[in-house]
Amino acid sequence: MYIQKIQIEIKSKADKDEIFEEMNMLTCYYRGNGQSQGRIESQYIAGRKIISLPFTLEKDSLDRKYNNFYTERQIDKIEQLCAAKIQIKTVGKTSADYKSACKCKKSDFYILITNYVTIESPIFCGTCHQSVPLYRLPKYKDHGYVPILSWESDYISCDTLQMNCYVGERWALNQMENLKSTLTKQGLKICRTLEGLTNTPTYYYLHNYLRYKEDDLTRACPGCGNSWGLQPQLHERYDFKCDQCRLVSTLSSCS
Repeated sequence: MYIQKIQIEIKSKADKDEIFEEMNMLTCYYRGNGQSQGRIESQYIAGRKIISLPFTLEKDSLDRKYNNFYTERQIDKIEQLCAAKIQIKTVGKTSADYKSACKCKKSDFYILITNYVTIESPIFCGTCHQSVPLYRLPKYKDHGYVPILSWESDYISCDTLQMNCYVGERWALNQMENLKSTLTKQGLKICRTLEGLTNTPTYYYLHNYLRYKEDDLTRACPGCGNSWGLQPQLHERYDFKCDQCRLVSTLSSCS
C-alpha cells in the first residue's frame, strides 16, 4: 500500500489541539469514503504543523475527485481555521513490490471478504483477485460506505476472538461459519445491495473451520444443497463457489 502525508501549517491563532481533532475527523471521513485503509492513522503535531500518515490503495486515493460531501466540507473547515491549504504527498509504500489495487475495467464478480490482520478493502475483484477501492464503486449510503465498513469491523472482531482462542471463540466461529448468523446475514445483505448497484455478481466469503467427516470437497452448499466444490481452485485460494447462493469458501482450516 501507499503511505500518504497529509499536512497543514497553522498560520492563524487557532488552537493546535483543536486543529488536531479536526484533522482526526478528516481522516475518519476519508475512511468512511473508502479513500484510506485501516482504522488508526499516525497523526502528530510538529511545531505549528499537524501531520497525518494514512495508508491508501492507490497513489491518488486522496485526490479531491474522489472526495464526498463530508470530506470536502471538513477540508474547507480546517483550511479556514488554519488560514492555509492542506498539502497531500505520497511518501512511501508498505513493500517495494506493491503495484496497486484492482485495475480491471469491468470485474466478472466481486467477493466480500476480510480477516483480522488485513487493512485491504473488504471488496476483492473476482477477475484479478486484487483489492477494489470502495470509492470506485457507487456510493452505498449517505455519500459513503459506512455499512460495508461496519460489517468489516464486526467480522474482524469475530476473527480476532476466534484466533485468540479464549473469550468468545465458539460464538465468534459460529458468526463466521453459520449461514444464518447475524454477521453472515449482514454480509449477504451488503452483497445483494452491491450487486444491484453495480450490476456485478457479488459473493460472500463463508469461513470454513470444522473438518467434514468425509471428503471435504464433497460438501454440499449450505444454502441450496447443490454441489459447489471447485477443481482447480479459484485464484489458488477458493475451493467452493455457489453461483446460486453467491457464496465462496475454502477447505477446512482445522487439521
